[in-house]
Amino acid sequence: MRVTRQFRGPCTSSTIGLFLLFAASSGQAQGIDRLTGYTAQATEAELRAEEVIQSVPSPEMFGKHLLHLTEEPHPTGSQRNMELADYVRDRFAEYGLQDVRFHDTPALLSYGRSASVELLEPIQMVLALEEDPYPEDKDSYLYSDGGVVPYHEYAASGDVTAEVVYANSGSPEDFAILDEMGVSVEGKIVIMRYSVPYSYRGYKVFMAESRGAVGVIIYSDPQDDGYAKGEVYPDGPWGPPSHIQWGSIVYDWFGFGITPFTFHWKQAADGTWVEGPERDPQLPKIPSIPMSYRDAAEILSRLRGPVVPAEWQGGLPFTYHVGPGPSKIRLRIENEDTVRTMRNVVAVIPGSDEPERWVIAGNHRDAWIYGAKDPSSGTASLLEAARALGTAVEQGFRPKRTIVFANWDAEEDLLGGSTSWVKDHREKLVNDGVLYINLDSSAAGPDFHGGATPALADFLREVTQAVEHPDGAGSVYDHWASRYADGVPEVETIVGATDYTAFQENVGMSCIDMYSDGPYGVYHSQYDNYFWMSRIADPGFQYNTYMSRLLAVILWRMANAEILPLRSSAYALAVIDHLGEIEDKAAPLQAISLVAAREAAQQWLAAAEAFEAQLDRKLASESDIPPETAKEVNQLLMGVERAMTEPSGLESRPFFKHLIYAPQPTYRKEVLPRIFEAIDSGAWEEIPAFERQLVEAFDHAADLLQRATTLIR
Repeated sequence: MRVTRQFRGPCTSSTIGLFLLFAASSGQAQGIDRLTGYTAQATEAELRAEEVIQSVPSPEMFGKHLLHLTEEPHPTGSQRNMELADYVRDRFAEYGLQDVRFHDTPALLSYGRSASVELLEPIQMVLALEEDPYPEDKDSYLYSDGGVVPYHEYAASGDVTAEVVYANSGSPEDFAILDEMGVSVEGKIVIMRYSVPYSYRGYKVFMAESRGAVGVIIYSDPQDDGYAKGEVYPDGPWGPPSHIQWGSIVYDWFGFGITPFTFHWKQAADGTWVEGPERDPQLPKIPSIPMSYRDAAEILSRLRGPVVPAEWQGGLPFTYHVGPGPSKIRLRIENEDTVRTMRNVVAVIPGSDEPERWVIAGNHRDAWIYGAKDPSSGTASLLEAARALGTAVEQGFRPKRTIVFANWDAEEDLLGGSTSWVKDHREKLVNDGVLYINLDSSAAGPDFHGGATPALADFLREVTQAVEHPDGAGSVYDHWASRYADGVPEVETIVGATDYTAFQENVGMSCIDMYSDGPYGVYHSQYDNYFWMSRIADPGFQYNTYMSRLLAVILWRMANAEILPLRSSAYALAVIDHLGEIEDKAAPLQAISLVAAREAAQQWLAAAEAFEAQLDRKLASESDIPPETAKEVNQLLMGVERAMTEPSGLESRPFFKHLIYAPQPTYRKEVLPRIFEAIDSGAWEEIPAFERQLVEAFDHAADLLQRATTLIR
């Protein structure tokens, strides 16, 4: 899982009104007994199936899956990860899913073979680079095997000696502050922390490398995920002093989804893989390593130079300094690059009426170590959802549309499994992809978080009313809503950080990403294991079980809706807000006014509201919408999201074809990314052409909705 700070989408009075109008739970919510996209009669049939579906997921079976999935480390390319692919395949087949198959793709992977960090000045010390064991946790003895090395995947091997500079979280803003302070990182080893504002670890390394640094250390500061947050493992969920966050640092923004996953390695005639003469630009050229805050303290406490800005002060018990020096270290890294197989596992429940249409759920299987939360809780929930839907089919229920279950590989490495599958099925997904729902990690606590393409925000709020929350506070929706002053939960905007990326930002499919949150300070460490999940985060697996039920209900409800519950009015309102955001971004530099785009978005909004009002009248009257008409309307609704893409993609990153959303290399969001990047680069002359692209997209969306309205009159 690539953690990103997510941004909440707009929740205006108009979208709240639509939500309240269509909300339903167990057949009734606030007096309403009709689900979005369903007639009352169809609602009754749907809810009968959902009763069966919700009765199946159990804490016992979830725990059984989780225990098996976390028994051994299983990074991409390992023998254990392949064995777990077999386990997932066998469970899919056991639960009655069909066309169960592997999808294999070669990829360049990287593994840590040896590493050492020696403090040379002002004292001499060899740092531990290992995590402490705890007697009650059998999985905490990983480092007793001398061959286990904490590492950054794709870091260059090397042996460098240099003074150290502290660069806070390594964001572009942080390096700009170093410039203002007159502190250069050229020829230095840069030490950075995982912190807010979040930036992807690979971008931290890239920023240091591009400024002439010779090495990088990234550590977990106790202010961010350790004792400053609360009790630490094994007494609580936060990171202990020795915890180390492994992770990938590929520079994927340079060629995401475009270049081969084997990068500069090529296959010879005899089938072997041979490294090319020049390292791919997506791969770092300097050594780097992850580190615990216990080890990092030995370096940071001996730095001098300027005192850090107040917001750079972390949680360790001394005043932080920027450096450079007098801390001087020797950093030695040996990583092994090799080409191995990414293996996805895919299976389907065929649809009865529209089998060509795909409703897809996915989760990745690969883990840095044991990965109890990330990703094995998601895999176990995916399996429980598959068991639930398989049981419903066994009892005579059938989905109208085909439901696809996908267990991805190599998410942690380079989002490789999901991206390779999307590339291989892109034409099919463009034509027939209805929804992709991602469950990277299922649950580490009670607090539901949901993100979605704006058109799905109301649907997600509605479905969460159908599942009871285990804390006894009513439904998942009730528990979620209780955290908001106005009682209406906000659905977050999702922007490329995990396996929904290729679906939303390349294909233009509507997506949902969700998880149940709680304190989580052991990310990508050996402590993210069965002990931590079963004894600390979710004893009894109640939170993970409700997420299994919710996933199953979402899939079944989307697969059976007569008219897809895609609310374009909410999407248009979100875009109108984004136009204001981008104008505000430009304002300090140069005023821009996107009048034409705003007018087109208003027309899109009007067309969406007219369609949704007409659809509500039609379904409320129990008037039949002929199956072929419904199918045509649904194709038009799916086309609205496709209209928000264009063929060429971003100039800097052509894989990203979405006009509304793209990730920055830091994994912060870009809204209206072509204009966003034009502002950043000072290419003001390009903005009118990019605005015309938006106008064409919004006009197209309005036309699709007008045609849909005509069909259901």
